[in-house]
Amino acid sequence: MTDEDLSARLKAAQTIIREAGALALRYFGKRETLKIEHKGLQDVVSIADRETEALIRDRIQQYFPSDAILGEERGGDEASRLWVVDPIDGTANFLRGIPFWCVAIAFVVEGRTELALTFDPIHDDLFVARRGHGAQRNGVPIRIVTRPLALACVGFSHNFKTPAAPYLEAMRRLLAAGVDHRRLGSAALTFAQVAAGALDAAIAFRTNAWDVLGGLLLVEEAGGRANPFLDGRPLRERRTVLAGTAQLVEILADVDAAATERANDAMIARSTVDKSG
Repeated sequence: MTDEDLSARLKAAQTIIREAGALALRYFGKRETLKIEHKGLQDVVSIADRETEALIRDRIQQYFPSDAILGEERGGDEASRLWVVDPIDGTANFLRGIPFWCVAIAFVVEGRTELALTFDPIHDDLFVARRGHGAQRNGVPIRIVTRPLALACVGFSHNFKTPAAPYLEAMRRLLAAGVDHRRLGSAALTFAQVAAGALDAAIAFRTNAWDVLGGLLLVEEAGGRANPFLDGRPLRERRTVLAGTAQLVEILADVDAAATERANDAMIARSTVDKSG
């Protein structure tokens, strides 16, 4: 894919995501009238999600009919040129009237994220990154901020399809290091806030590609470190990802493995006590 191809897609995607954000914002204004469906424990969806994704799909297909699309609500298949879409990341916040949600779009070429767009319609903030070209918010370059651990804060993202052990292990490590935390309810927007320097790192536990692909690129292009989501495994496979300052990424790097080890140790200890009793 040429430089001109990517430039054209980035320009079009900014128009598309702003239009999608405007649609979602109109639904936000009448959210009390929306019928809510439950996909699982603490996992909800409404017509706002579905109609916003439909708009994004329609526009992408108009501009780039040969590109594939993978969306949270309507699925899709992996392809060499793939748009990955979360129409409303933070649906629970959206439906509760909490003003922390966003529209997230990433463009992946041959297994590598090349473009990232996260739009916060409430504050009219558009975060954009292109690989090798830096990250911006509303056209202004952004950079991560490195603070002492005693002043640092990490954003958490957790869903009820995953075990609690990694979340608790990450919390244990951060509290031991004197680091604060937030759980804000939108992984995509949380990673964007890391790129902009409001947070020092973010971790999303066993999450989906559409929640984090763009956010990871935003942080990388803003000067931070991120562990890979696209590492040869299927794109639809959940995994834990984190991004932020080098020091915090190091502290949290093996949190899944450590949580499993601690859980196994506790199980062995309980078994030993039961047998001795």
